[in-house]
Amino acid sequence: MNKKYIAIIVAVVVVIGGICFFKLKTTSLKQALKTVEKYTNYEMVCHMEMLENDELKSYQVTSSYASINEKDYYKVELYDKSLNQSQVIVRNDKGVFVLTPSLNQAFQFQSEWPNNSPKPYIYQSLLSFFKDNKHEKVKDGYIVNGKMSYENDERIQSQEVKFNKDLDPMYVHVYDGDGTEVIKLKVDSFKTNQKLNKNAFSQETIMKESKTQYKSAAASLPLYPVALMGSTLEHEKVATIDDTTNHILKFTGDKSFTIIESSVSSNNPINVVKVEGEMIDLVDGFAYQQDNQMTYVSSGVVCSLYSNDLTKEEMLSVLSSMQAANVK
Repeated sequence: MNKKYIAIIVAVVVVIGGICFFKLKTTSLKQALKTVEKYTNYEMVCHMEMLENDELKSYQVTSSYASINEKDYYKVELYDKSLNQSQVIVRNDKGVFVLTPSLNQAFQFQSEWPNNSPKPYIYQSLLSFFKDNKHEKVKDGYIVNGKMSYENDERIQSQEVKFNKDLDPMYVHVYDGDGTEVIKLKVDSFKTNQKLNKNAFSQETIMKESKTQYKSAAASLPLYPVALMGSTLEHEKVATIDDTTNHILKFTGDKSFTIIESSVSSNNPINVVKVEGEMIDLVDGFAYQQDNQMTYVSSGVVCSLYSNDLTKEEMLSVLSSMQAANVK
């Protein structure tokens, strides 16, 4: 056969093969998207590390979701490995609840959580990120990079997420403006077709099942802030009222403030606090503000900060920097 014809045939085969490969790849991704958009439930277990004031916090995160009678139910458990403390955020028919089992305390909010801000452990957030940004096809799946902002955390500027070929999440890396990794999340398992009913998202059921799993946070108190806003610790004292132990820390300086840390006896009945203020949604906890007071709850500890000098952002910075290390 004439070499010219052979070359033409080879070229045609290569072009057709490339077109077929491209269409197959595109069809495969479209099919995967159609499949995941129909998920009615899932459970995702992750290991998450967060950098806070040069301290690396480590959590095991379990996220559950179910669509029941056209309503969305969510449950996220954040287990702090260093403090052996667990905090659960749940959305059900009655609203949004932040549960701290070791404190026998539940905070109830009227909030759009978790849809009001992206979350690295909520699959819907990751799927939206995939759709909104260009993806790179790799051997075992897809990598997506793009700009990102998290509500109440000004550090965060960009994000990278990896999915497998079925669009199951594999990891999430979140960066600040300098390219420093602020959050690193590795997905250990992602399962769909789970048997989840409304009872799995009931705050009463969750508190009952979780109450005895974790020790009281009292042994970890007091915690001390790393972000001091130019102030110094003037004095501290401990006061116990009705089985509630309060650690009171007073800081003075250009911007003075007082922090009260509380732990409640495990024998007390469950206390549900209905919060009228705005829920300040954080990746590893939550806070709310009322006038000159901001209350922060994370890893089984409730900290209230009082100040006439600090802005909302400064209050949040102080409270989110609380550590076991003494700053005296």
